[in-house]
Amino acid sequence: MQENFFHFQINNTIPMLDLTRMDLVEAHRQLAISVASQVHQIILYRIKASGSNEIKGIHETAAKRLAGVEKIRKSGSSPAIIRETLKQYLACLESWSQGADLASLNLPGVTPLELAIYLQDDHPGCQSGVYRQPGGSILFWHTEEDVDETECVRVDQPRIMRFTTASGGPDVYSFIYPDLLPGPNFNWHGDGFVQFADSLFFKGKGHKDGIAANLVTWITLMIGQMMLTKDIINSIFPVFDGYALFTAAPELTNIICSRIEFTAGEMLVSMLGNQPGTQLLQTNAFSTEAWEMAAKYERDPFLSRNKYENRVQRAHSCLEKILPDEMGLEQIRKMLSSKTGGRWAFANRDVKAHLYGRLSSDSLEINCHPGMASIEN
Repeated sequence: MQENFFHFQINNTIPMLDLTRMDLVEAHRQLAISVASQVHQIILYRIKASGSNEIKGIHETAAKRLAGVEKIRKSGSSPAIIRETLKQYLACLESWSQGADLASLNLPGVTPLELAIYLQDDHPGCQSGVYRQPGGSILFWHTEEDVDETECVRVDQPRIMRFTTASGGPDVYSFIYPDLLPGPNFNWHGDGFVQFADSLFFKGKGHKDGIAANLVTWITLMIGQMMLTKDIINSIFPVFDGYALFTAAPELTNIICSRIEFTAGEMLVSMLGNQPGTQLLQTNAFSTEAWEMAAKYERDPFLSRNKYENRVQRAHSCLEKILPDEMGLEQIRKMLSSKTGGRWAFANRDVKAHLYGRLSSDSLEINCHPGMASIEN
């Protein structure tokens, strides 16, 4: 689907970095320049908080991640589009590390590229959902949440990055955490592709090999509709850590929408049904459908699991009270502004930004704002 045949409406109040006039590698360098001072603070804080052995751990982890990427790039069985996208990723990550001026930190025993890789293993919190409307359109929503440390506020300000992956391709929009590349957050393309991810909590001695989950989301964001998301993930297993990854895209007169929970070498694909009122809801815990994966990989004990489950149940209860014919963007906005649940509500103090919208076969409407939703906005 070509962007110029697609109606695209964005209601955004988050500052936007428009990097569409440059190639992908240079866009990542310019992104890094804009967040460099904040990235330095984050790195120094985390190393100080983690102790004297952190530098050694950064070096060893980066070596494993790079080895995982190179294994896929050199594999004759990997699709050409995957190998080429991984080549782009390495170039973009190197450019990002240069733009962020990580060399100026003068940390002995670790390179700027290794520091950049170290940052990409982070997992912010979130709440997500998709809902099928009569006629086939979907409603979607997502919050970006992060708990501020006493000595280091991670998100100094919300940002949206606008860029292109290739000449003639659709514009890509991505919410930016200062220390992360695009992908593991909320994102959308001008041709109707939408992507957002919820991080999951894993056992401390779980799967340690493979590429980072954040890299998986970068790849799926860059490839978009050119390859099925489940096929992308399957072609780059194994994965260190993982996500519940939502993607949606127009296909002829229908909207194809899925949630893929993945880690190690396993995934569970949940398709959004076509019946009006069907929904997929997620927080930072495996879904009930993925109980076998949860038993194998999820942190145990997971002391906050019931709180995450309650968040899902509150969303489900809210949606079930409204008939599908009456469910729309205003109802989603009101749900996101709910403070029921206090510290675990949709509108809680850790929400750095929220997104909600509607995707149909010929149009995409996005509402994107900083902080938590409120009754007034």
